[in-house]
Amino acid sequence: MLSALRSMASTITRTPILRAISARSYSQVLPVSGNPSVEPKTCTLPNKLVVAAVDNDASLTRVSVVFRAGSRNEKADNLGATHVVRIAAGLSTKNASQFAIIRNIQQVGANLTATSDRETISYTLEGTRSAVEKALPYLAEVATNQEFRPWELSELSNRLILDILTRPLQLRAIDLLHNAAYRSKGLGNSLFIPKSQVGKVSSETLQHYVANNFVAGRAAVVGTGISESLLNQFAASLEIPNGEGSTNPSPYKGGELRSNKGGPLAFVAVGGEGAPLKNTKEALAFAVLQKAVCAGPQIKYGVLDNGVYSKALGGSSDVSACAVNVSYSDSGLFGILLAAPAGSVGKAVQSAVKVLKSGSVTDADVQRGKNQLKTSILLNAESGADVVRDLGTQAVLSGAPHSANALAAAVDSVSTSDVQSALRKAGGKLTLASIGNINDVPYLDELK
Repeated sequence: MLSALRSMASTITRTPILRAISARSYSQVLPVSGNPSVEPKTCTLPNKLVVAAVDNDASLTRVSVVFRAGSRNEKADNLGATHVVRIAAGLSTKNASQFAIIRNIQQVGANLTATSDRETISYTLEGTRSAVEKALPYLAEVATNQEFRPWELSELSNRLILDILTRPLQLRAIDLLHNAAYRSKGLGNSLFIPKSQVGKVSSETLQHYVANNFVAGRAAVVGTGISESLLNQFAASLEIPNGEGSTNPSPYKGGELRSNKGGPLAFVAVGGEGAPLKNTKEALAFAVLQKAVCAGPQIKYGVLDNGVYSKALGGSSDVSACAVNVSYSDSGLFGILLAAPAGSVGKAVQSAVKVLKSGSVTDADVQRGKNQLKTSILLNAESGADVVRDLGTQAVLSGAPHSANALAAAVDSVSTSDVQSALRKAGGKLTLASIGNINDVPYLDELK
């Protein structure tokens, strides 16, 4: 039930050590990810570490160690710590050198990635079952025994700058949307380190950040294509300190941020408050609303969909748009992200606000949204990387992950009135973020 935003951010920020090569088997019966209907087997260890296993006969095994240590937990004195921790995956640890980690993972043909978003940071090992079993000690080292040696950290500055400079403008618009909606802390923190902080986040700062957030009460170990007993054994062996960490409430505020970068296009994100993950019914209603408003083209090389926003635009083909729906543990954002030529962006933004303020969707739109959402959930269940990512997020944030089939079945319980209530909430107090050539982008107080 993750939004497109979370998936996009995770893809952009992953740090591969080795990309595994996969081949299709002509005798394959199940998809590579295995049987998507298998229910997760979940338990909580005495130290409150959540463990969730899906032994689904997958050809590839994936094991992920996840912590509630995303960028929302950063403070003014350690901004960018999550970004540095993420790209430091694979550096020397207490018991293994950088060379040993890379060589041994590559030798068995496995792959290790680090991903993060505003709430979580995860370390995922994937490969064949035998490869993962052999490489599990190195996953434990990377995820729980970091040392952040100063001479190795100093070599990461160029990588940090590269990450900052290669951010696409649509991702920067989403970053600005969060910053405007939640101000300059909590969920308003960027996924990326500020330029002014590059080279200034010390080893001691990172050790302190990890010590406060990489604790058992804020962690989960999840796996697909692996037995429950083996995953429980691995989780119990991890040297994760006990503790709950501290909560960091981040209430929705609303506001506006603009960044004039010039160029031929304007990228605008406009939206309002969404649903927290802890409210499952409301979160499902917003997920349906996302598909009903603007799911994007469903036909290859197409430019339009049949959503509410496309209808409001009158079939204009020079605007690219998609609805954004992201749910966090205690809050959420819902809106529309659009890209348009600078001269015509004003009308596109006004149409987006009109949709958000309307508070009304038809039964036909809701039914179409439900159909598309169920298809999306089940398609993601056949992608092994998506399965373990969603499983990890649910486990670490709610402690009770659900199978794709259970989520798809729950979509049927969403009514038109639920979706309309969600739209009214999103349109109540708006936030606007824009970047690019924004001379013709209306200001928030000009939009009705």
